[in-house]
Amino acid sequence: MSISPLKGSDSVRMVSLGSRLLLCASMVRRSSRAADIGTDHAYLPIYLVQNGLVSSVIASDVREKPLKTAARNIRRFKSDIITVRLSDGLSNILPDEADDIIIAGMGGKSIINIIKNAPWLKDRSKHLIIQPMTSEPELRLFLSQNGFAVKKEMAAAEDRHVYTAMLAAFGPENIQTGEIFPYVGKVKPDTRANRAYIAKQLHRLQKRADGLRVSGSLPEAEKAEKIISEINKLRGGV
Repeated sequence: MSISPLKGSDSVRMVSLGSRLLLCASMVRRSSRAADIGTDHAYLPIYLVQNGLVSSVIASDVREKPLKTAARNIRRFKSDIITVRLSDGLSNILPDEADDIIIAGMGGKSIINIIKNAPWLKDRSKHLIIQPMTSEPELRLFLSQNGFAVKKEMAAAEDRHVYTAMLAAFGPENIQTGEIFPYVGKVKPDTRANRAYIAKQLHRLQKRADGLRVSGSLPEAEKAEKIISEINKLRGGV
C-alpha cells in the first residue's frame, strides 16, 4: 500500500491498495457512511473517498501514534469527509455515524470482542466488512450464534499469504450452519485465491486430525476427517 503522485498533477495524490484491502473496499456499499476500525495509515478510507465510493468515513484507531500518521496522510489528500477518531473498537462511534463498518487486519478474537461491545450492530441496515488475520472458525461460529449472516465471502492473495474477507449483517433467519461452515464459510472454489484459502484450511484440519490420532483422541480425529472429506467434495476432490 502506498500514496503516490497522480500523473499530471502536483497536488492530488492517489492511494494504491493491496489485494487484501481492495477486497474489503469492494464490499462497501456505494454512497454509504463508512467506518474503518483500526485504520492504521488510513489508506483504506482515503481510497474509498478518492474513488467516490462513500459519502463520509471515520478513520479510527485505539492508538494515538497511528492516528497521527493517518491524519498526515489525510491532509496530503486534502479530504474534509474523513474524520480521524481515537476509539477502542466502536466505543467512540455512534450508531447513526456509520452504515458500513470495516474491521480488517485484526485477529478474529479481537473482532469478536469489538462486535460484542457494540450491540447496535444488531441492526439489519448495518453491514460488517470483516477481514480476520487469525481464528476464522471461531469468528464464523460467533457470527452465526449471535444472529449475523455472512452474505458474501471471498479470499485474496497478497505477499505469499491468503486472506478471507466477509460481508455480514444481522439476520437470524439467514444464518449459516453445517460442519464445514466454520472452516471455509461461504468461500467457493471459483477463483485461484479462493482455492488457495480452502487448501490452507484443509492443511490446518489435516494437521489437527493427525495430532488427535497421535494423542489417542480417535472420535475427535474421525470428526475432523469427516469435515475434511466434506470440504474436499466442495472443491471437487475425492
